[in-house]
Amino acid sequence: MPHFSHQERLKIALGGFISFIGLMIIIFAFLTITKTIDLPLILQNHWMITVVALVGALDIIAGVLLFKKD
Repeated sequence: MPHFSHQERLKIALGGFISFIGLMIIIFAFLTITKTIDLPLILQNHWMITVVALVGALDIIAGVLLFKKD
C-alpha cells in the first residue's frame, strides 16, 4: 500500500471535492434543461443561497490550493 504525504492526501481530497462540485453542477444543469426542477424556485430559500455560496467559496479555495505550488 503506498504511503502518501499529508500534502499529497490533501491534494487528492481537494481534487475529489472539485470533481464532486462539477458533477453537482452538471446534474443541476441537466435537470434544469429538461425542466425536471425549477432552479429559481429551489434557490428562493435564503439558507439554500447561503449553502450554494459557501460551497462555491470552498470550491474556489480548493482550486487555489491545488494551483498553488509547494
